[in-house]
Amino acid sequence: MQSKSTLSSDKSSYIWAITTGLLSSSCCIIQLVLNLFSISCAGFSILTPYRPIFLSFTTILILYTISKYGINSKRTLVTLLISLSLSSSPEIVSLYNQGRITTSSFSSERPLTKEIEIFIVQINGISCEGCANRIKTQFDSKPFVIDSKVYFNNQSAIVSVIPGNYKSIDIETWVKMVDFKYEAKVIQQYIENKY
Repeated sequence: MQSKSTLSSDKSSYIWAITTGLLSSSCCIIQLVLNLFSISCAGFSILTPYRPIFLSFTTILILYTISKYGINSKRTLVTLLISLSLSSSPEIVSLYNQGRITTSSFSSERPLTKEIEIFIVQINGISCEGCANRIKTQFDSKPFVIDSKVYFNNQSAIVSVIPGNYKSIDIETWVKMVDFKYEAKVIQQYIENKY
């Protein structure tokens, strides 16, 4: 029979692998959960520069767990899946924010139009993918918006709308409505034929 200290030390590599996976995605997962409850940016983006360190620890802990308990252990597989899901979440959110992952219901609601008006927006103050997601959600919630893409890396957005419905000031105001820390400026506006 194993003692309590042995059992708790057996679980520690699992717990630490999941914890470091969560820390490596803290700017996304924690922020997205807070966004779900309409709580503004909680400052978890300060951990973003340390993400490579957390990813390294997560990898080491996963490898240690696999070597110690084997890949066939149910607990090891669950830990591996949770850690990998958490660690890759910023990339998944980034793909969604950039329009590379879409939901089928959204694409079926797009109006049929021959022309689209495109606003290219520079947005200062985006500190993580969670922030970019909040801005994208704001854009997508507006009527006559066909599509939006928000880029955390270069602090910009591309908003496609049905022509004649919005002006540059509208787009800039939507960004301010998300949080006053964001400074938006439409740097280009044009109409494009879809065909």
